Amino acid sequence: MPQRTERAKPAPDRWPYGKMADMASGRVRMNPDVRREQIVSAAGRVFAERSYDEVSTTELAAACGISRGLLNHYFATKRDLYLAVLARLLDGPRLPTPAFVEGATVEDRVEESVRDWVAMVAHHPQAWLAAAALLGQPRDGEIQELVDTYVERMADGICEIAGLHDVRAEPEVRVALHGYSAFATTTTRRWLGGGGVTRDQLEQLLAATLVTLVRQTIPALLAAR
Repeated sequence: MPQRTERAKPAPDRWPYGKMADMASGRVRMNPDVRREQIVSAAGRVFAERSYDEVSTTELAAACGISRGLLNHYFATKRDLYLAVLARLLDGPRLPTPAFVEGATVEDRVEESVRDWVAMVAHHPQAWLAAAALLGQPRDGEIQELVDTYVERMADGICEIAGLHDVRAEPEVRVALHGYSAFATTTTRRWLGGGGVTRDQLEQLLAATLVTLVRQTIPALLAAR
């Protein structure tokens, strides 16, 4: 009878990053997009509490629960990670725009938008505070560009709410709305920190100030040319 030969068993996966290595080390391989989002989220919490210069890459890796080498695989430098955090945070909080209702006044639309804005901030206070904190840190060209985009988007949202379509590009209007955005950011941050106003008072302050800006201040600025 012909001699039987045993079939060779498949060789185990010995590649260091293969399934066997992951199982042996207890690690679970993660989708790169999911991993990137987790890194940005964790780094955002760190940068919200400490300035850019106070945080090291090693500390960021530890906060993300990964090695520094893996962190550098996704973000080559600390600055790259910081820019990703800033871009994500500034892309989040948007000024709610009420649906068009026949007969609604500027006051009605502003009050509704402010209520929705405060509700959104109250629902995600840490994310909003992180974005506000990053806005106050030193900026260079790329960071300033991200911040400028955010501020212009907020100004465009106010124009949509208040019906300033015809004058939205006027420099006086842009300056006034940029100033209001800074005012709203400061007062909202003070409210979240228990700084002397209630939620109802904050809503009243933000709405009344914006209505005055739209009804009186901006027309006066344009008329004084």
